Amino acid sequence: MSQQNNFVVTFSSLRRGAAAIEASEKLKDVVKAVQETGKSGKIVIELTIKPNAMNNGEVEAVKLQDKITAKPPVIAGESVLFVNSQCELVANNFNQSTLFPEIEKRPPLCEVVDEDGEIIHHEN
Repeated sequence: MSQQNNFVVTFSSLRRGAAAIEASEKLKDVVKAVQETGKSGKIVIELTIKPNAMNNGEVEAVKLQDKITAKPPVIAGESVLFVNSQCELVANNFNQSTLFPEIEKRPPLCEVVDEDGEIIHHEN
């Protein structure tokens, strides 16, 4: 095994290839989010290496634990709210009149009922 591909070969063998597949999927997701938002994202591949087997005081085998974290960019939602005199947030500006006031509901002018008294049609 050459020094140039040691990391690639080792990483590809973690969890029988599942770590490399997971990293590839997360990379694709982050790249897509970067394209959509125009903001930067991040993938962190963390490897924890612990001694596993000792032989005559020397480490003979190690355990590698991987943690793959994706941080895609996020567009934060925004809303404009107004503050009333009681310091409460409200959706409508109390200093302006309503452009489209709610229409008052009135009973229909004409109703058609069937023989059981059920309304089948009404007109205003």
